[in-house]
Amino acid sequence: MMSYYYLTGSDGSGKTTFIKKLQKELKSKNIKTTSVWLRSPKITSKPLMAYCRLVGLTKYKIIDGEKYGAHHFYKSKFVSKIFPYLQFIDFKLKWYLIQKKIPKNTILLFDRFNIDTLADLMVDTKNLELHRSYIGKKFLNFLPNRNNVIILMVKEDIIRQRKKDTLYDEQLSFKLKVYNKLGEDLNIKIIDNNKDYQTVYEDIKNYLKI
Repeated sequence: MMSYYYLTGSDGSGKTTFIKKLQKELKSKNIKTTSVWLRSPKITSKPLMAYCRLVGLTKYKIIDGEKYGAHHFYKSKFVSKIFPYLQFIDFKLKWYLIQKKIPKNTILLFDRFNIDTLADLMVDTKNLELHRSYIGKKFLNFLPNRNNVIILMVKEDIIRQRKKDTLYDEQLSFKLKVYNKLGEDLNIKIIDNNKDYQTVYEDIKNYLKI
């Protein structure tokens, strides 16, 4: 595995903003980087997703011009069981294709990756112990060493203020609960992003030793 830095967290937690800042700083030091955005790809799981829309396990609504989608896979034991396995296959395939395009001697900057996909699965299935299961551990093995992973946490009301498409996200509270649990259970560094921008950025740099 190449060297990497990975910022994860709920939508609206500030991941992309700080990844871009890190990329700019590393570039100023003549360090080559490659940004990677890989989250919940749909390949083999497409037919199942179509089935879920058909039977009402996936629902969409538009509020103030923003489209909100929610998967209620926890209502089906069959879907809750098979979907994580299909997502693992899809993730592995997509990651294989992405890796083939990554230049040598570069530092990977993960904006979305395995933790985000696992968190999505935990939210969709309402399974707070999924990371302890066989398939959960398979997802975690994509990055067995999580020393350079940071979870950014932001208060729910602040996220809704910052990011318009989270304003009516009915699952946001549970998403934050999932990321907090992953941080605690997997001993992943959690950084509070409720503080001012520069303070948080310094916290990130200090932890990653940049």
